[in-house]
Amino acid sequence: MDDSPNTLIIGENGAGKSTILDALTFSLFGKSFRKINKPGLVNSVNKKNCQTEIEFTSNNKKYKVIRGIKPAIFEVYCDGILLNQDADSKDYQETLEKFILNMNFKSFTQIVILGSASFTPFMQLSPADRRLVIEDLLDIQIFSVMNNIAKQKFADNREKIEHNKIEGLGKNETRDYILKTITSLRENDEDKRKELEEEKLRNESIIASLTKDIDQLYKQYRDALNCTTNIKALKSRNLKLISLKTQIETNKKRYSCDHSFFQNNDNCPTCKQSIGEQFKTQEIDKLTSKITELNDGLLKITSEIDSYVKQMEIIESKIEEADRLKSDISTKEIKCNQISQNVIKIQENIDCLGNSNVLLLSNQKDLEKIEKEINDLEEERKILFEEKKYIDTAISLLKDGGIKSRIIKQYLPVINKMINKYLSQMNFFVNFTLDENFDETIKSRYRDDFAYQNFSEGEKTRIDLALLLTWRAIAKLKNSASTNLLIFDEIFDSSLDESGTDEFLKIMWSLVGDTNVFVISHKDQMFDKFKKVYRFKKKKNFSVIS
Repeated sequence: MDDSPNTLIIGENGAGKSTILDALTFSLFGKSFRKINKPGLVNSVNKKNCQTEIEFTSNNKKYKVIRGIKPAIFEVYCDGILLNQDADSKDYQETLEKFILNMNFKSFTQIVILGSASFTPFMQLSPADRRLVIEDLLDIQIFSVMNNIAKQKFADNREKIEHNKIEGLGKNETRDYILKTITSLRENDEDKRKELEEEKLRNESIIASLTKDIDQLYKQYRDALNCTTNIKALKSRNLKLISLKTQIETNKKRYSCDHSFFQNNDNCPTCKQSIGEQFKTQEIDKLTSKITELNDGLLKITSEIDSYVKQMEIIESKIEEADRLKSDISTKEIKCNQISQNVIKIQENIDCLGNSNVLLLSNQKDLEKIEKEINDLEEERKILFEEKKYIDTAISLLKDGGIKSRIIKQYLPVINKMINKYLSQMNFFVNFTLDENFDETIKSRYRDDFAYQNFSEGEKTRIDLALLLTWRAIAKLKNSASTNLLIFDEIFDSSLDESGTDEFLKIMWSLVGDTNVFVISHKDQMFDKFKKVYRFKKKKNFSVIS
């Protein structure tokens, strides 16, 4: 679409304008922009043959992505050649995002699309989601992957140290027994056979007791594992409930704001006309009902979340119990094996008791062998503890407060400077600052400590646009997710009047440079402000472009 730097897309409600965004995100990420279930993307008329194709250039290579439902299809072509499809579809998607697009769905919606519906502006994201977006733009998410690897290495290292310790104890017991045997052989004790027989019986009794304990521990271990099978489903459901709770809270804030407006205003601030008392009363009642409904929903969801958290805590305790039981089983099995070896050795000593010299020589050789094995275990233990120190250091560096935090701190002055530059170019003179936790501080000439929610929709739109342009600039600077595509979805339709729209468009054209800009709008009067215009219409339940 390089033939026009700015394009207007207009049409009536339901004509299919915003479907472009769903088609775009479905093509690239396999999900809709407006959080529509996949089956809902298929046209309700023919109920099949839903297919999208998108072509773009990345790293001087031409790519085409074909994706469809009923039948399912997912193909990626590079310079006309189909990429290997042997991998799982999830891995195929990961290749597309990591090595071709260089961005995930969340980053895409923050630097490519600015919309008024089904879009969560950066300022309304949770701190964790804000961090994910920044890490993706700064191309430092690799440290999160490295941190997970380091944690796994830490667990493996801890298990090896524990195994080394248990094996060392067993070897030392065997060495003590051999030393005791050698001493006894040298003393030429006449009661040696009787002592050996008694010791053999004692060891066999211990083995029987250990075997019984191990069987019981295995039963407890299996019971504990059976209680943990649905942890993944519980976590998934809990995350969905938390997301739904956030959406309900956002809607409640919006309805509460509208409710307060109708209670405290008799005139429309835009058109200056009075608001009819009957209309005002109807709106207040309607909003009160919606707020009450949302409050009921919040109570129910909060109760469900608490229930899931309690269930997951119980399962986590079962997982910890299973780990403990596994360690106990391993300890007892090693000890049982060591004692079994001792029993074999005792029997050999009983069989060879008639030739003490041969037996003494054999035990001396066994002593040399076991001492070498003990020395090897001690060396291995030193290496494992040295490795543990490096792993501990790596985990400390790779956690959120470590190296990622230092990198983010270096970029924060650049990010804040860019945001304020774009805000001033849009004649919005405030001082906007993000801290390392991605919480905002907004100051003006007359008042301090503003929050994003304090501003009007038009001012929020300016902040959202400044952030979007900043993320694009940072992505281009880092060459992590650079793109020349920018889409505005109905941001001019509700928050800006005609003069405000004209001024905002002038500013926007000056800011976006050579970017291909698409504006989706209901405003027909914006025709003359764009070099190319597409009109969407609905014909026989299908969208057509004129």
